[in-house]
Amino acid sequence: MKTLAALSSIALASAAVAQPLTGSGPNLPIPSPNDPPPPQQPRAVTTGTGGWTGTWTAPAQPGWIGSFTATGPVPSGMTTIGSTRYDFTTLPTGQLPVNTFFRFGDVDGGSVTNEIFTLVAFDAGGAAITTPWLNEPISMTGTGPGGAPIAPNNTPGWDWDAGTGTYTIDGSTVTGGNPTISVFMQSNTPIATMDLDRGSTFANFSLAAPLIPAPASAALLGLGGLAACRRRR
Repeated sequence: MKTLAALSSIALASAAVAQPLTGSGPNLPIPSPNDPPPPQQPRAVTTGTGGWTGTWTAPAQPGWIGSFTATGPVPSGMTTIGSTRYDFTTLPTGQLPVNTFFRFGDVDGGSVTNEIFTLVAFDAGGAAITTPWLNEPISMTGTGPGGAPIAPNNTPGWDWDAGTGTYTIDGSTVTGGNPTISVFMQSNTPIATMDLDRGSTFANFSLAAPLIPAPASAALLGLGGLAACRRRR
């Protein structure tokens, strides 16, 4: 068990190499190299009256196994737009753990709608988190317009407002056609609750948990991380 825990830690450490997402710009940076996203488990959704429940099960990492609640619409598919309040206090640590995957899908201007997400995260005391709590993209999948490779102008813009702790992901700055892209980021701060506003049914958002890696995969990740550290030195 200790070996598995150590390998899991190595895997998370090697995956979380991105820098905090700060400032603002018209297009999120494409990772270099743009590798596929690490293995992950999207939250399963159970809908209810006025809200829904998100659940993770094994082989998700232990800190994620369980359920959280959300009040408002599910921010994916052709559902109602608007605000959703996430409550992660029922998860094993009482918060959404660091290294949770945040996936933004098809955020662009292709549908000529308000394809914008705003997100505010709160700590266990209920205060807005005003230090950057998302990292830069770790992976982008999909294609640019017409099936072309993803180009820098195909990615949505972003803005980090440290005064309010708000991230804005904005598709109106995408130019050159209608790409189909999923952007994957990871959190770097525990989150107790979160408010998300979705401006269009054409853009999607979901959370995912990292998986416990197979021992061989974790060992390879660890070696890759060590090699990357040596290159940076």
